Amino acid sequence: MKAGRLFGIALGVVVATVAAPVWADPPHHARGNGPPPHAGGPHNRDAPPPGWQKKAWRRGDRLPWAEVDRRYWVDDYAQYRLRDPGRGQRWVRQSDTDYLLVEIATGVIIDALRR
Repeated sequence: MKAGRLFGIALGVVVATVAAPVWADPPHHARGNGPPPHAGGPHNRDAPPPGWQKKAWRRGDRLPWAEVDRRYWVDDYAQYRLRDPGRGQRWVRQSDTDYLLVEIATGVIIDALRR
């Protein structure tokens, strides 16, 4: 009788412990809202990394390597009214209005434009 009672209590504790996460609130992205906007990811893959547009870049600053990524390069200079970059240089789009002319080998900013 004592063993059956202990077994019943132990079984109840195990069931309650296993079932508790089921009743917990799901995280934000699991409620159908998607990840928060600052999380990046496939829903906003063309956006610059978080915090990038907060810095006021100037000539001579060094752009971090993660931010000189190909996905931010501007290839159609005429569309954005930008001059052709020199050899070893690329225009990097920082936001809808900010463009940086960067030396690809070093990451040094040669020119910063706001349009």
